[in-house]
Amino acid sequence: MRTRFSVVLVLAALVVPTCVLAQRAPVAGAALVHLEGEVFLNERVVESNSAPSVLPDSVVLRTGQGRAVVTLKRGGFLFLDAGTSVLVAGNGVYNFNRIEVHTGSAIVASETSAPLVDCENGIRLSDAGIFRFDVHRVNATGERSCRFRVFEGAAAVPLVSLINAMRAGQAMMCNRRCGDKIQTEEFSRDQLDDFDQWARRTHERLRK
Repeated sequence: MRTRFSVVLVLAALVVPTCVLAQRAPVAGAALVHLEGEVFLNERVVESNSAPSVLPDSVVLRTGQGRAVVTLKRGGFLFLDAGTSVLVAGNGVYNFNRIEVHTGSAIVASETSAPLVDCENGIRLSDAGIFRFDVHRVNATGERSCRFRVFEGAAAVPLVSLINAMRAGQAMMCNRRCGDKIQTEEFSRDQLDDFDQWARRTHERLRK
């Protein structure tokens, strides 16, 4: 059973660093900074030589047989695997992006930002974290689930009557029909697939 104390600690970790950063960093919008193969903005093909480019305030970014990287407000990166579709919103005057993961797999390296991600549940991410989202279709009616993993940092997942506080090494299967009955499980942070490894290599290169 989650205690109120643990929830408060995680929420403090999510909110306090961002407030401090807001005093010393200008607000900047999201930008497409790297692409490989087929990438679409609002269903229009993105030319391979067009990155970096600032994104509109609200845009659907989709990859075909390709991958893409987006920088986020206040710092951080969003990595998209092949066959992935996300909505990236500027989120108005707020100092973080709002991201909706519709299909495929996405990784967020939050760095100095604290984005809000919707992947079958709304999830608030801490700064200085690495998080992965994998969307799966449950049945032919279009119902989906989203496997959410915390590799580094912390996250808060508001459910129907409680907030699920998550730490590094924990995962959960988000589903809109599960209410509070979503189990948290442990996973090995050392087991990285090709997308994980690509995102980390690209992350290191872009930070130089």
